This record gives sequence, structure tokens and C-alpha cells, in this order.
Amino acid sequence: MAQSRTGESGLPIEPVYGPESLQGWDPAQKLGEPGAYPFTRGVYPSMYTGRPWTMRQYAGFGTATESNARYQQLIANGTMGLSVAFDLP
Repeated sequence: MAQSRTGESGLPIEPVYGPESLQGWDPAQKLGEPGAYPFTRGVYPSMYTGRPWTMRQYAGFGTATESNARYQQLIANGTMGLSVAFDLP
């Protein structure tokens, strides 16, 4: 069986975790609810079951006019977010 190792923090990392790893540890107390502090179970109460992932398209090329036309085309075809790069060589 593989031996444990330590992470950058110096804490041990086991090769496999199972139910016995949770003895004496209450997940409900430590993890909280989805959409609530400390956000270990996500930032939205329903997470992505009620809202799809944001699909991002990296874009930025040519002139300002060409770039704007490309952004408009992407948004018209369902892109929900743009990651724009300015001043590309």
C-alpha cells in the first residue's frame, strides 16, 4: 500500500480516504450548506442545477471593428461570457 505524504502546508495527505477517515468529524458542522459560508459546497444554493455554467469564449483580434463584430456573433450564438484580450501582437 502507498504511504502517506505531506502537502505544501506540511499536513499529511493519504493516498485514499474512506468512511473511516471521517470518524469524529461532523461534515454538516464543518461544510455548511450550499450557498452559505464557508462556501465549501458552492456559492449558489442549487449550484448549477438551476443555472448552467458560464461558457466563455476567448476573443480579441484584428481591428476594433472586427473584434466587435466577432463579439456580437459569439453572443448571438449563445456565448454567456467573453474573455477579451487587448493588444495582441
